[in-house]
Amino acid sequence: MNYLQLLDTIRSVTGRRRFDRFPAIQPPVTVFRRDGDGPSTFVVVDAGQAKAVLQSPCYRQFDFLAQILTIAKPDRTRWIRRFCDIGLIMIDGPEHERRRCSMQRSLDRCAAGVRAISADDMMAVVEEGLAAESCTSATVAARLVTVLFSRAISAITGKPVELPVRDLLAIDFFRPFPTLSSLAGCDESIDRCCRSIDVESLDEGDQAAVLSLLVMGVSPMHALLTTLVNVYATARREGLAADDAAKRTSGFDATTIVPTNFVMRACVGADTLGGEAVEPGDVVYLFLGSASGCPFSRLTSLPFGAGSHYCSGAALTQVMMKCVRSVLGRMQADCSRISPAPEVEGKASAFLVFATDS
Repeated sequence: MNYLQLLDTIRSVTGRRRFDRFPAIQPPVTVFRRDGDGPSTFVVVDAGQAKAVLQSPCYRQFDFLAQILTIAKPDRTRWIRRFCDIGLIMIDGPEHERRRCSMQRSLDRCAAGVRAISADDMMAVVEEGLAAESCTSATVAARLVTVLFSRAISAITGKPVELPVRDLLAIDFFRPFPTLSSLAGCDESIDRCCRSIDVESLDEGDQAAVLSLLVMGVSPMHALLTTLVNVYATARREGLAADDAAKRTSGFDATTIVPTNFVMRACVGADTLGGEAVEPGDVVYLFLGSASGCPFSRLTSLPFGAGSHYCSGAALTQVMMKCVRSVLGRMQADCSRISPAPEVEGKASAFLVFATDS
C-alpha cells in the first residue's frame, strides 16, 4: 500500500472540509490493495456504508497505536498507554460492556456537574474572552470548553479542578500515522492535565472516564462550540438580539457539524464494500458523514458513530451544548466583535479543527 496515497485520500476530505459538510468525493469507497503480506486499506466516505460496517460483527476496533507504541519510550507515552489499557476504544466484547457501564456512571456525574454551573459563571467566561486581545469564536470556545470540562471532572473528583487550556487543546493524536514526537507532545499535555486533576487518586473507572474526556471529548466539543459562537456572533452583527441569535444556533448540533471526521475498524470476517472483497486483517477508515458536498443531516451523518462503540459521551455533549446556548441567549455584552474562526485546512486529522489565532 502506498501510504502517501492513503494520506492524500484522507486529506482530500479532512483538509477541505467545512464545518457543516465534507467536499464531494467519488467513489464512495476507495481501496488500497495490500503489498505482499500487508493488509488492504479501505476508505469509506458514505454514511450509510459506514453505519453498516460499524454495526457489523465482521469488524472490530482497530488499534492504530499498537505498532508505534512498540518502539515508543514508555516514559514518554505513559498516559496514552494508560488510556489504551483502561479505556473503551481498543477493546470489544464483554469487557467493553463492563467498562462502558462503569464509565457511564462517571459521565452521569459529569453531566450533573455541568448542569450545576451558574449562568453568571458562564457569562463571565464569555466576557473574559471578549476582553482578551485576540477575540475569535475559537478562543471564546476554548474558554468555554475549559470551564465545562473542569466542572465536569470536578464532579468526578469531588474537589475543584482548573484545567490548563493550552494543554487541553494540544491533546490530539488521532491521526492515520501518528509520529513519536506527536505522541510524546500529547502525553506531556495529558500529564499536566492529569496532575491538575490528581488522576492517580481516582479508581480505574473514573480514570478511564477522565482520560476519555481529555483525549476524545475536548477536540470535538471545541469544534462544536466554535461553530455555535461563530453562528451566534454573526447573528449579533446582523442586529439580532441575544435570544434570537441563540435560537439561530439551534439549527447546528453534532448531527449537522460532525466534529469527528472518521474512525477506524479492522476486518475480522470476510465482507464486501463497494463491490470489493474485504478480508480479515484489512483496515477500514469510516467517515462519519457522507462526502457529497451537501450540508450534513440526520440522513447523512453519524456524529457519535453506531453499533457497540456508539459514543458514551453523546448525552454529555448535549448537556454541554444546551448550557452554552442558554448562556448565549442571556448575554448583554457586545458579542458582535467576536471574529469568525476559519477551519484549519490541509490536515489529515480525525477531528474538525478551527484556527485559534486571529
